[in-house]
Amino acid sequence: MDRKLLSEKELISFLNRELHKTGQPEDYFFDSIVRLRVDDRTGCNWGYAKLTRSDADNLPAGADKIVHRARSQYNLENP
Repeated sequence: MDRKLLSEKELISFLNRELHKTGQPEDYFFDSIVRLRVDDRTGCNWGYAKLTRSDADNLPAGADKIVHRARSQYNLENP
């Protein structure tokens, strides 16, 4: 599957839209992406999206699935 190229800002916006579609409160949000130095074995060039919540340490259910699905669909544009 070919991946669409997005800027880091566009990818974070996409992840946050998908997260909030699941009914998670707005105080949960993705705030950064970790770019890989070398594409992984699937061809993805990013490996991690940092999820933050203003007042808790627990990650919402389904957040990992959102990131996994996005990694199969999108790559980061070259800086």
